[in-house]
Amino acid sequence: MDLLVEIESPSGETALLAVEIKRTLESRDILPAIQRISQIAEAFPTRAVPVVAAAYLSPRARVLLRDRGVGYVDTTGNIRIESSRPGLFIAADGVDCDPWPRDHKLQTLRGRGAARALRAVVDTRPPYGVRELAKRTGASAPTLSRVLDVLERDAIVTRRRGAVLTVDWRAAIRRWAEDYAQTESNTPMLALEPRGLPAIERKLRAAKFAYAVTGAFAAQRFDPVAPARLAAVYVKDAGESIDTLDLRGAEVGANVVFLEPLDAVVFERTLDRDGLRCVAPSQLAVDLLTGPGREPSQGEQMLQWMEQNEHDWRS
Repeated sequence: MDLLVEIESPSGETALLAVEIKRTLESRDILPAIQRISQIAEAFPTRAVPVVAAAYLSPRARVLLRDRGVGYVDTTGNIRIESSRPGLFIAADGVDCDPWPRDHKLQTLRGRGAARALRAVVDTRPPYGVRELAKRTGASAPTLSRVLDVLERDAIVTRRRGAVLTVDWRAAIRRWAEDYAQTESNTPMLALEPRGLPAIERKLRAAKFAYAVTGAFAAQRFDPVAPARLAAVYVKDAGESIDTLDLRGAEVGANVVFLEPLDAVVFERTLDRDGLRCVAPSQLAVDLLTGPGREPSQGEQMLQWMEQNEHDWRS
């Protein structure tokens, strides 16, 4: 082990922290590090508390450590250490973005190509190869490869000889949400339907143009946790859609937001719910997790729905 720390309480009880220190530690290397330090910690007569330390630990790495009962600390201020005897709990948040990224690797999941590649990875059951997945989904093979590199480094996918064997689709959506935002990644335009959301529902059911509803407006069709106050709708041309649906442009008091999408993938694999075309559940989940107000909590509910109904949305 790299460091042994003894902590003594005012009453004289002591605890040992067995610390494994790494200069850099990617999520895919977390499990071997956990196994190594846990074995060391268990070797003490009174089991030591296993802790992993590094210059920077990503959100995904911290989740893996926390879920396995291993403490962590990094130099940006992310820390979580627990001991039952003596009672000790230390937790603080540092940064969620690597201050020292390696320039030769794709670091984010932003952009049109990344969105389409992520949808392909999440919506398709493995195993599959990159070329096979590109052919099935229309995603770019080079972009798929780069996105899979990111997900593999975050221990979200596992690969062997280039083929994808497993995908933690929940973690993939959460990782995507770190670099995506519903109203920032797409181009929004606000509008007002004076007669309220029931009127916009009727108009959309009769619409002849391509659209897909998202956000809370779509989420209530899957799990009616709370009624929507704003209708979010993907369309190809926001201005034309406002005219076609006889709405008013509005910066204040709007109850409809039209989103011109980053990529037309939002119109693929849509589901019909209550006569409305809703975005695919994977798209809906990431939109909710990065949406306004109570939408992130609805995003968590959507992930639960997806887990319980995986056969309905994943091919």
